[in-house]
Amino acid sequence: MNTTLECIPCFFNQVLASGKLLGLSPESIKQIMDEVGNELKHFPLDMTPPAMAYHIQRLFVEKSGEEDPYRSVKIMSNTQALAVIDDLRKIVRDSQNPLKTAVKLACAGNIIDYGAFPNGIDVQGEITRILEQSQDAEGEETTSLFDFDTFKQSLHSAKRLMYIGDNAGEIVFDKVLLETIAKAFPQLELYYVTRGQPILNDVLVKDALDCGLDSVATIVSSGSKTPGLILSEADPAFLKLYDGADLIISKGQGNYEALSQAEGPIFFLFIIKCEVISKHIGGTKMELVLKSNN
Repeated sequence: MNTTLECIPCFFNQVLASGKLLGLSPESIKQIMDEVGNELKHFPLDMTPPAMAYHIQRLFVEKSGEEDPYRSVKIMSNTQALAVIDDLRKIVRDSQNPLKTAVKLACAGNIIDYGAFPNGIDVQGEITRILEQSQDAEGEETTSLFDFDTFKQSLHSAKRLMYIGDNAGEIVFDKVLLETIAKAFPQLELYYVTRGQPILNDVLVKDALDCGLDSVATIVSSGSKTPGLILSEADPAFLKLYDGADLIISKGQGNYEALSQAEGPIFFLFIIKCEVISKHIGGTKMELVLKSNN
């Protein structure tokens, strides 16, 4: 997915909000804005938004002096989500269609995104809202943007599933979905993919281990340094695994932006959080998405 003109003011809004969230001085935030403005002169619109977001976030690392400035935010998000994992499991277990319910919970959990909402998120409030809404979720009809039937058929025929993670906190929702998939399709070899280095509140290997995803999937780092998996920048060892996957779940908007034109058996799973994505995919804001790239 290419960057649009509408993305440009969003970049500056992210600088302002992230700077405040991380406690930077107005002078430091202004310096980052100036540098982003200079970089935009040379940033072609045919690059993906995650490519520009990477440059922005590296400036925050330089100004804050912290290699992982969102570390405390990630720990808080993971802790609050883990506190309700048994509730999530019970909702899935008690539903008429456990797999479909687990998919919808994973979609809804994608709201825990400091890239899309850099002003901050009431993580506990969002989790409570997801739990309340999930009671009515399983009765919804399949739509062109939530193609559950095709997804389930793909699981039946796959042998290796690669789940590309997105943000801390929501990875607990991913874990519940992976547990549900593992129970229903024991023939599947499951892999969970993280970023290669700190960027925003995106999941790292340590976050995945802290949340126990290694109990259900093999955790691998993509080597990616961007908030969205750009394949040309991934590690060769990871790409070998990626190319051997029968089914790929791409979680979150950043991964959608990076992989929407990629080949392969990909299902995108996220919640629409901005007008640019809404127009690109043909949905409405806050709509749940489970859509094949084919």
